[in-house]
Amino acid sequence: MRAHATRPSRTAFTLVELLVVIAIIATLIGLLLPAVQSAREAARRMQCGNQIRQMSLGALNYESANRRYPTGGEGKDFSNGGKDAMHVASFFVRVLPFLEEGGIASKWNKNQPYWSPTNMPLATAQIATFMCPSNGISTEGSAGAASSGGNYGRTDYMPVVYTDLSPVDGTRKKASGTTRNGYKNGALSYDESSTVGSVTDGTSKTVLFFEDAGREAMHAGTKSTTASGAGGTTLWVRTASGRTTIINSGDADFPACPSGDCPGGKTVPNRWADPDCASGVSGAPYEESKNPRTQPIINNTKNPIGGSASTCVWATANNCGPNDEPFAQHAGGLCGMGMADGSVSFISDSADVQVVRQLSDRADGEVQRPWD
Repeated sequence: MRAHATRPSRTAFTLVELLVVIAIIATLIGLLLPAVQSAREAARRMQCGNQIRQMSLGALNYESANRRYPTGGEGKDFSNGGKDAMHVASFFVRVLPFLEEGGIASKWNKNQPYWSPTNMPLATAQIATFMCPSNGISTEGSAGAASSGGNYGRTDYMPVVYTDLSPVDGTRKKASGTTRNGYKNGALSYDESSTVGSVTDGTSKTVLFFEDAGREAMHAGTKSTTASGAGGTTLWVRTASGRTTIINSGDADFPACPSGDCPGGKTVPNRWADPDCASGVSGAPYEESKNPRTQPIINNTKNPIGGSASTCVWATANNCGPNDEPFAQHAGGLCGMGMADGSVSFISDSADVQVVRQLSDRADGEVQRPWD
């Protein structure tokens, strides 16, 4: 009688072995996750850079077609008491035809503000070129746009129209009435009077716009949306064929902005169609007179997100964080900028205040690229 061979018993994993395997897998995930996140952010930054290049080239193509740069959107009119001046169109509205957005551009009424019945449905478009994929703070559009039946499209970029930083000590020297003090024009002007020739520092050394990603939806700006001619607190203008005209109250092409769209009758810088998305470079509001500064000019008040009651809160303080100052959420503290020659660069938030001032002033006399 043949004896049957016995099979060896199969031993299961012990609890200790399972825990060791789980620990190894967790360690590998922990090592790989930062690399994956880094690769994703590198891809987002590359996409952001491509979009900056498109917008910069769009502005340069606009200049080639019109012999002047597009409006920056806002500025000051020193011939009218140094009043805040707003163009009826924003920088982004002007470059739409050069960004493969001809469908929106062809329907846009250039004589009317973005909240007019004709332009409002167009201004709600979320245009990918105007939004940096690294922005993890801003919401899509502007909540509460009642009259439009939806949200306005946002922008994560800030056209630069001036800087009022001192070339001596980096403190802020605000304009007062018709006295400019430290106020220096950027490459862009509200009245579309800026040309390549007016950028005497060189177009490769002067910024058209910085990233400004993180502005809150429906945060009211400081400019009035009421047109009342040269007698108003905010001077609204339009340009046609190189000629700038002041918009007076009662102008049929300039209706009042509904309160649901313009809270308190003010502009909303978060929107690509709002000319107040432009700004000047001044630095954190609680450090305007400090020398040296403790906050960088790029990415001021970055932490905590939303700002701090002891310094400034993004949603309520002008020039705080992304509220009208260069601000980005790229790894390494980098902030994108579109140059006046159509190129794109990234600058670190460790850059000196004078470097950022030189970039923002179109005629400060610099002889080399200040961040090289």
